Amino acid sequence: MLDNKLLRRIFILMTLTALVSYFFGFFIDFTRDAGKYATVAKEIVQHGNYINLTVHGDPYDQKPPMLFWLGALGFHIGGISNFWFKLPVFLLILFGIFSTYKLGRSLYNKNTGIIAACLLFFSVIYSLYSMDIHTDTPLQAFVAFALWQLYEFIKSKRTINCFWGFVGIGLAMLSKGPIGMAIPGFAVGGHLLLSRNFKSLLDYRWYLGILVALIVASPALVGLYNQFGWGGIEFFFWGNNVGRMTGEYVSANNTDYLFYIHNLAYLFLPWSLLFFTAAFLEFQQLFRNKFKAHEYYTTAGIWIFFLIISASRSKLPNYMFILFPLIAVLTAKWINEALVSKEKLFRRFFIIQNIVTGLLWTIILGLTIYFFPSRNPVFWILWLSFLTLTLFVYQKIKDKAARLLLPSIIAVSALMLYLNASAFPFMFKHQAPPKAARYYNEHANEGENLYNYHYGQYELFFYSDPEAKQIKSYEQLKPIAREKNAWIFTDKAGINDLNRLDAQVDTIMEFKHLYLHEGGKFILPSKREKVLKPLYLVKLK
Repeated sequence: MLDNKLLRRIFILMTLTALVSYFFGFFIDFTRDAGKYATVAKEIVQHGNYINLTVHGDPYDQKPPMLFWLGALGFHIGGISNFWFKLPVFLLILFGIFSTYKLGRSLYNKNTGIIAACLLFFSVIYSLYSMDIHTDTPLQAFVAFALWQLYEFIKSKRTINCFWGFVGIGLAMLSKGPIGMAIPGFAVGGHLLLSRNFKSLLDYRWYLGILVALIVASPALVGLYNQFGWGGIEFFFWGNNVGRMTGEYVSANNTDYLFYIHNLAYLFLPWSLLFFTAAFLEFQQLFRNKFKAHEYYTTAGIWIFFLIISASRSKLPNYMFILFPLIAVLTAKWINEALVSKEKLFRRFFIIQNIVTGLLWTIILGLTIYFFPSRNPVFWILWLSFLTLTLFVYQKIKDKAARLLLPSIIAVSALMLYLNASAFPFMFKHQAPPKAARYYNEHANEGENLYNYHYGQYELFFYSDPEAKQIKSYEQLKPIAREKNAWIFTDKAGINDLNRLDAQVDTIMEFKHLYLHEGGKFILPSKREKVLKPLYLVKLK
C-alpha cells in the first residue's frame, strides 16, 4: 500500500482533516429523530431508569435502548450537550470501521481490509450519520463486528468466535430490533447454502448462539413488557421493523424501486461508482464460474436485504446504512484486484475516480461560491492547498493505490470539512426549537413552565431546562392558557387557539424555522426565505 514516508504523511494529514470534520459535526444541533433520541437519553439520566424508556415523560417503544445508553453514558461523563451525545456514538463508529477492516482481512487479505476501512471512514454517509445520529449508526457497527466474528467461526470453528458473533447480533438487536440479525443471517445462511456446506448448518453452536443473542437483547424486551405488556414484545419482533417495511405500522407507499440505487449514488461518494462496477463484476464472475466462488458472504449479505428494502413500502436512506460494511468489503476486493493483477480494470477505476474527484471539487466550489458562500479566508486557503495536493499526487506520485484513492480522499475530506464546519451549521441554525428553548432557559424565572403545542418533533424537550411539557390537545391547552407566566412554543394554528381562549399574552417571539423535508429547496438561495416557516414562543401574563 503506502510505501514511502511522503504518502504516509499525506494520508495522516487527510485522516486528521476528516477527524476535524467529524469533530465539527459533534456541535451541530439535533433535529427530528435525533432530537427525540437525545431526549430519551436525557430522561434516562434525569430519572435513572435504563430499562423503562420515556420521551417527554411518556412511555417510549419505538427503538431499543442501545443508542440512548450511549448518549446517557456521554451525558454522565461530560454533561447534557450535543457533543457528549454524539462522541460515544462516533467511537462506536470507529469500532465498526475496525471490524470492517478485520472482516475484509478475514474474507480476503490485509490490503482488502485496509481499503474497506478507508472507504467507510472517507465517505459521505459516515460523515452524515456521525452528525445526524440515527439508531442505524450503532446498528451498522455491531453488525460489522458480528459479520467478522461469524466468518471467523465458519473458517476456524472456534467457539469463542461464535459466541462473540452472536453477542454482536444481540447488541445490534439492542440498537434497532430484529433487523440486527437479518444481515448476519443472510450472509451466513447464503454462504453456507451456496457453498453447499450443509453439515455446518447442523452445528449446535449456531442455535445456542441464537439464545446468546436473545439474552443480550433481553433488556429491550423487559422494558417493553414492563410498559406495554405482550403487545410491546410483538411490536419489537414484528411491527417496528417488518411492519414499517410493509406499510402496516406506518402509512407509506413508496413505489420507487430504484430509491436505494440513487441514494447510494450520493451517500457512498466518492466510492459509489466503484461499488456499482464491483457489483457488476462480482455477478459477472459468479455467472461465468457457474456460481462457484471463494465466498458468498458479501453477495448474500448485501443483495437479499437490498431487494427486500427496495420492495418495501416505507423507504428511508438510513435503512441501508447497515449494508455498508459489506458494500465496502466487496468494493475493496475489486479495487485490490485492480491494483495487484488487473491493469485494464485499474485504468477503468482510475478514469472513474478522476471523474468523481472533479465532480467533488465542482461541488465544493459551488457550495462555497453560490449555495453557501463563505467569506472566511481559511476555507479558501485550505481548498487551494488541498487542490494543489491533489494535482501533486496525480503528477508526482507513482504508487498505484495512492493515485487511485488519494485524490478522492483529499476531495471528500475537503467536502466533509466544509459541510460540517460551515454549510450544515448555517442550515441548522434555522431550527426554531433550540433557539426558543435557549431563550426560555435564559429569560424564564424559577417556577415558570415551558409547553410544546402543535410542534411534532422533540428538540424543544432536549434543549429546555427544566424540560418542556407536552400539550396534546386543545382541551389540555384550555387550563394552561390561564396559567400565569407560562411559556408556550407553537405554530400559527396554536396562536389562533390561544386567541380563541382569550389568553393574556405578554410577549410573542417569532422564529423562522426550516422543516428538513424542505431542505432541497432551502439549498437554493433564491427560494430560501420562502421555505422558512414561522414558529412562535409565547409568554403569557
